[in-house]
Amino acid sequence: MTDLAVIIVNFNTKALLLKALASVYQQKVSFDLKVIVVDNASSDDSVKATKKEFPQVELIESPRNVGFAAGNNLALAKVKAGHFLLLNSDTIVLPDCLELLMTVAKTDQYALLSCKLLNEDHSLQPNAGFLPTPGPLFLWLSGIDDLLGLLGISSASYHLQKPAFYRGTHEVGWVAGTALLISSEVLSKIGALDGSIFMYAEDVEYCWRAREAGFKVGFTDQAQIIHLGGGSSPAPKLNQWKGEFKGLLYLYSKFYGKLAGDILRVLMYIFIALRMIVFFLLGKKEFSKTYAQVIRYI
Repeated sequence: MTDLAVIIVNFNTKALLLKALASVYQQKVSFDLKVIVVDNASSDDSVKATKKEFPQVELIESPRNVGFAAGNNLALAKVKAGHFLLLNSDTIVLPDCLELLMTVAKTDQYALLSCKLLNEDHSLQPNAGFLPTPGPLFLWLSGIDDLLGLLGISSASYHLQKPAFYRGTHEVGWVAGTALLISSEVLSKIGALDGSIFMYAEDVEYCWRAREAGFKVGFTDQAQIIHLGGGSSPAPKLNQWKGEFKGLLYLYSKFYGKLAGDILRVLMYIFIALRMIVFFLLGKKEFSKTYAQVIRYI
């Protein structure tokens, strides 16, 4: 059994995938390392290029695009390892990252652990927060957390943006699946990712289940990864927002029941409509238009 299995799910990101793989293989580690690429029926010769440039990679070829969660599950079901690192194909693993992640996970007994994410310009990319239970979710959905932030007041919000939160090593509610280290212990107890989630919220769902089972979820700034796809641009990202809100509705129906999901949908309509109005009045019509599309989607 290998010590660490790095799993990368790919769909038509050949150039990015090759860069990610190069950064992984440049790591200096003191343990056994295996790399698995799950290709979701790419049409850009990702598989051919991977076989040519990195023949040591274990390839799993899905006949169709099954999404992020189900794609990772294909590898999790096949590979035996002490730890698994789910890694986006649009990432660059910085020096010593894997060694540091494994050390922190074992020393502080984190069943799930992520590291500091950076944009391409090396600015901070937030990737953690409190679980979206009613309180933290309300702070985020209503925008109260942003107002408190302007006053210099920290809040226990679903999404946390303040740089101070991303210092040191500490326990968190959830971490993003962009780079998610999973211990075999938590995998054997709570199972794999929720394959019914195509993309977005599968990481939050997994952290939620892990915490309910008594496992620790952590963040550390000792290890760092550049996430190119996260971007530092403030422009609205329609698919990401749609996936975020739809995913939250699914989580509430799953963990709290259908009625809770229905109530949350109504609250989303109200607060998203308020965001539309605010951004329109501020002259940010692109944001207002994007939120209008989100409302129609959910």
